[in-house]
Amino acid sequence: MRRIFSTEEIVTGVKRGDKRFASILMTMVEDGVEEGRVCIKALAPFSQTPHTIGVTGWPGAGKSTIISKIARKYLDMGRKIGIIAIDPTSPISGGSFLGDRERMREIDGNEGVFIRSMATRGHSGGIARATDAFIKIMGAMGKDTIIVETVGVGQDQVSIRHLADTLLMVVMPGMGDYLQALKAGILELGDIFVVNKADRPGAEEMVMDLEMLFSMACREDGWRPRIVKTVATERKGVEELIVVIDEHREFLTKNGLLPLKKMEHIKIEIKEALKGRLLDIIDKRMDLKGRLDAYAKEIGDGKQDMEGVIDDILKGAGFDSPNRKG
Repeated sequence: MRRIFSTEEIVTGVKRGDKRFASILMTMVEDGVEEGRVCIKALAPFSQTPHTIGVTGWPGAGKSTIISKIARKYLDMGRKIGIIAIDPTSPISGGSFLGDRERMREIDGNEGVFIRSMATRGHSGGIARATDAFIKIMGAMGKDTIIVETVGVGQDQVSIRHLADTLLMVVMPGMGDYLQALKAGILELGDIFVVNKADRPGAEEMVMDLEMLFSMACREDGWRPRIVKTVATERKGVEELIVVIDEHREFLTKNGLLPLKKMEHIKIEIKEALKGRLLDIIDKRMDLKGRLDAYAKEIGDGKQDMEGVIDDILKGAGFDSPNRKG
């Protein structure tokens, strides 16, 4: 019979860095258990502020391999590492791939690293709703560097921009079309662009494309994105990448940007939490899930438009629509 631990036991276990209790709490958070929220609140005063590194980019670019090599180097430097690998949730089965652990076998099991895979569960922006709580848990465990790997599907990666202190955008030769699709916001997305698999033809052209994009605009924070070439499977370029990551961290600290980034993330977190809570309230008041098929059919048949449906939903849940005059 599985033992049920008290919130005090879980909090104490997480504070001493126990991976089992951290895993239990993370599962509670994902499942929306109230005791999980209580534990997170109790841990808040003990959660240090780790350097959070986001890693995003197109699937197949080598994100997981790069993370493994970065983590290995940081472990050798005596750092305590937390890794959150976010996988897409299947829209059909509700399950997720959770395959990144296989690509991180080199470090999985090391006492200084804690790896947690999680599914997006339909949350947009490549970031699962529980990610912020996971970071807090890892911070309370004493992890000083946390790496978050996102799903990696185009411009939906904007959520990680606000979550991470330093964001790595992983690209590889042959992704020119991808860069063109992103160029409108590419400067704001990545702090460091990692051209992985740089031993392949086209790597230099990729670097030139990036440099051209960077020359056309400047960022509000004053940071000029860096480009680092790597061949992660052979560890080539990893040490240089570590240096540039630490350089960006120093830049943020020196210019007082870390508190501003944190405040921006908290505001976004509030809005995301509010959206989730309001959807739950609406569903309880009018069984929204049960009515979605009917609403979709009305729109599909041309009997109703989107604004009209939203007005009906808000009215049915007891809210006034902000679009309604009077």
